Amino acid sequence: MKKNTLIYGGGAIGSFLAICLINSNHKVFFLCRKENYKNIKKNGLVVKVFNNKILLNKYHLINNKNFIISNSIDKFKTQKFDNIFITTKITENLKKIFYKIEPYVYKKTLIITPCTSIPFWWYSCLKKNSIPKEKIKKNLDKIFAKNLKRKNLVGMTMWLSGELKSPGNTDIKHIQRGFPIKEVFHEKNKSVNELRKDISKTCISPIPKNIFSEIFIKSINSLAFNLIALKYNQNNFKLSKNKKAKLEILKILKEGDKILTDNNIRIYQSAQSRINQTLKSTKHTMSMLNAFKKKKKIELNQLWHSFDNLLKNINSTMIFTKKTFFEVKKKLNERI
Repeated sequence: MKKNTLIYGGGAIGSFLAICLINSNHKVFFLCRKENYKNIKKNGLVVKVFNNKILLNKYHLINNKNFIISNSIDKFKTQKFDNIFITTKITENLKKIFYKIEPYVYKKTLIITPCTSIPFWWYSCLKKNSIPKEKIKKNLDKIFAKNLKRKNLVGMTMWLSGELKSPGNTDIKHIQRGFPIKEVFHEKNKSVNELRKDISKTCISPIPKNIFSEIFIKSINSLAFNLIALKYNQNNFKLSKNKKAKLEILKILKEGDKILTDNNIRIYQSAQSRINQTLKSTKHTMSMLNAFKKKKKIELNQLWHSFDNLLKNINSTMIFTKKTFFEVKKKLNERI
């Protein structure tokens, strides 16, 4: 049976997910904006998948009954979705997005939240934590609390390099671990496994051993590497040669690892191994540095804010990371 899937955000990742799900017999509702919407509506969506510089596949989707493009969710009217992928930048107001998608959610809907920061459900859903869950939930907006109660939330990370080259045209430059995805609540195990199988027909989608570890490691990696890349204005190749920069990345990752160990969450890859693995891609420039050079607003404030909220919940600190964040923020001024 064909599944109805909403992709809320038509950037590079949302575009590639649209390809993956169309290839698995999903009916995809694709929400995008401005020039991206105009171009896709007129010329279709083009996604090229590379292994570094080698072109592996080229996909071209046009607006039809199985790929429905819109610049407003209101145009989907009474549609109910089996899956909703929120693939906007973390600069977008997530609470506002959840209220917008609420009319399209039913009891079996899976909601896949953004994965490049610590999500609202991360700490409140841990089996063991030091802060009463009731206290945490009281601080949550009612729309978040409603979805926690539904147990419809899914964690997914993205381990690939993608870029929106121009409106309607996306390049996936390199796929590392693809789209690891796992349910937050055990009750959704079967439906998430089905979704994973659908994604994996086009892109690798491994099962994370622990979704809390997976999400946190992805977020702290993003914070550490982007912070230091911005601090030194260096791509991966230059960072790999910068001993001071690598030491600072290691300090940030270790502060993050301590949060995991303090909360009895296993770490499956050492901080040093993550550094070696990331900087091995020598031609890559960290996404925030790349955006900064193009004079675009970056997501550093929102990423740090997600950690800061977590630290307040667990009465913990990340002294070096916080110091580095404010140092970089001062350097970049209003561009974050």
